[in-house]
Amino acid sequence: MQNMGHTMLGCKVFKIVLSLNIFILAKQFKSYKTLTMKKPLISVFFLFLFIAHLGSQSLYEPLKIQKCYQDGTRSHTGMPGPNYWKNTCNYDIKVMLKPDRGNIRGSELISYSNNSPDTLKELVITILSDLYKKGNLNDFSIPQSLLNDGVKISKFRVNGNDSYLNSSKITREGTNMIVTLDELILPGTTSLVEIDWEFDYPGNLTIRNGNYGDSTFFIGYFYPKMAVYDDVDGWDKSNYTGYTEFYGEHSDYDVKISVPGDFKVWASGELQNVDEVLSEKYAIKWKEAQKSDKVYKLITADNYLDQDITQNNEWNTWHFKSTNIPDFAFGTSDKFLWDLINVVVDQGSGRKTTLNAAYRLDSKDYYKMAELGKKVLEDYSTRLPGIPYPYPEMTIFNGNSGMEFPMMCNNVSCEEWHETAGLAYHEMGHSYFPFFIGTNERKYAWMDEGWASLFPYFYSDTHSPQYDYLANRMGRYYNEAGSEREVPLMTQSDLLHIRGPYRQASYNKSFFAYFYLYTYLGEETFSKALQGYMNAWAEKHPVPFDFFYSFNTIAEMDLNWFWKNWFFDKNHSDLAISEMKNGELIVENRGKLILPVFIEVNYKDGSSYVLKKDISVWKDQQEKITIPIKDYKKVSSIVLGNDEILDVDKSNNILKF
Repeated sequence: MQNMGHTMLGCKVFKIVLSLNIFILAKQFKSYKTLTMKKPLISVFFLFLFIAHLGSQSLYEPLKIQKCYQDGTRSHTGMPGPNYWKNTCNYDIKVMLKPDRGNIRGSELISYSNNSPDTLKELVITILSDLYKKGNLNDFSIPQSLLNDGVKISKFRVNGNDSYLNSSKITREGTNMIVTLDELILPGTTSLVEIDWEFDYPGNLTIRNGNYGDSTFFIGYFYPKMAVYDDVDGWDKSNYTGYTEFYGEHSDYDVKISVPGDFKVWASGELQNVDEVLSEKYAIKWKEAQKSDKVYKLITADNYLDQDITQNNEWNTWHFKSTNIPDFAFGTSDKFLWDLINVVVDQGSGRKTTLNAAYRLDSKDYYKMAELGKKVLEDYSTRLPGIPYPYPEMTIFNGNSGMEFPMMCNNVSCEEWHETAGLAYHEMGHSYFPFFIGTNERKYAWMDEGWASLFPYFYSDTHSPQYDYLANRMGRYYNEAGSEREVPLMTQSDLLHIRGPYRQASYNKSFFAYFYLYTYLGEETFSKALQGYMNAWAEKHPVPFDFFYSFNTIAEMDLNWFWKNWFFDKNHSDLAISEMKNGELIVENRGKLILPVFIEVNYKDGSSYVLKKDISVWKDQQEKITIPIKDYKKVSSIVLGNDEILDVDKSNNILKF
């Protein structure tokens, strides 16, 4: 009777979960026309009959994630729930950069809309340049002589109330400023925040951005910015310490940047006042360039020092606007060359993106950057990920880093072309993750770094056929694989302050998780699932479970066995030949990581054949499998593995007779 009671209760719970999932799926598919199921609704019914009862393969869900499902902000289909919300901002920013001092001074008006169901008792503002503040935790070894007092704030108001500054209502903690509000911010209301601030960029300190010491600056993380308030954690109070990077609200920006008269500016937005900053001659050229589908060399090695490029003013103010981006950055120099090309990124609508290459005279690889950038945008828009590049601009700025910002890359020149191409593909890949898809890189850096590492793999041979991209990735993975320092991917990224474990989880192992998922699902199903996930979470904030469950739903598969093994478990790659007994080969998974199985059987007469098993061979158990070998008495040797399968110990991969 006790077992029968449990069964009846389980059926009731199952029916409730099933009905809710079908309702949410139908609602979401109606909202996202790109997510079309080709099979009738009855297949959806049986799909969820399958998914809703996962048994021992269900994934561990933290309490905060469970609450999101209860609140209806997220769903076990992987789609946003019917009650999903996100807060939004509008920024009106004015800044002046004084290159001779490395000083930037700014004022901003933030219009902050509380779309959540919560009443806000405080505001959290991130001040990311406080990474350089003395006493703050920092993942990089920065000499004390280059540290300073951080960002100085001279005005702070909320809805006209200026009683906050220099009071106990404001607390500076790491890179966060926490403001206890006099007046609560109610759901559905908009508040105005005013801030004046100033910061000195240390010379030649260029972590992701900074002062390059040659009248060239890439300025990111430069303005006080509203932290994200979401349905999972409320306010994001994690500190920026150097390794982990983005989490931002999708916002609209209106930014005016004042620089000395001979400086040019490239930024995360569309230039609004070309006639006010470029001379008449060059404004005409710039407008011509906006229509060109060939590389248009606006500023060249022959004219870059000419005095007639910009308006003849002591200071010029460059005005940019952008919509629905999670951050803003700009680069500036008085001596950069400038190429432009326009790229059709949406074949259906004909929508174009302007690609800018801004670079130094001696950067030999950047003379080909505009053409390369055009190819990147075309590849990403039409192949994998197969989502049209979402922004009207992209600038590849020749700094001395490899760093992404919305519509901007800050990339160093490289000695080898495969490095230049790989860096461009990687950093431009971030346009999708974490910018278009607003993942929380502070908590789960693999949700964007893994994709930005995978995408270039598919295009590497086109640009550098002699370079083995996969072998390079394997080498990076092996550096930490199986070590005590290697952690499961679901470990929060902001807890990892050692470079090796952080990069293993964020870049290396995540690359192979996506790679083996791709080889298992096949290009068509993988692309459909990836694009469905991206369309569902465009300009929203997915967490790992949204990614896992959306792939389950769209691929029409229970992939929880894969997610658990690759993302939750501590394991490494080590397949081994145990023995062959009575014609049956025993292959052990000593590292516990689910991998494809590739076996080459060689015979004494010189013939051979290959046996292949995909990753699902380990689905039900992860210790060992038995594979029959035909004509086993005539076998001379058996070799396990190939160049696409990770294996930290290949000494146990050959059996000779």
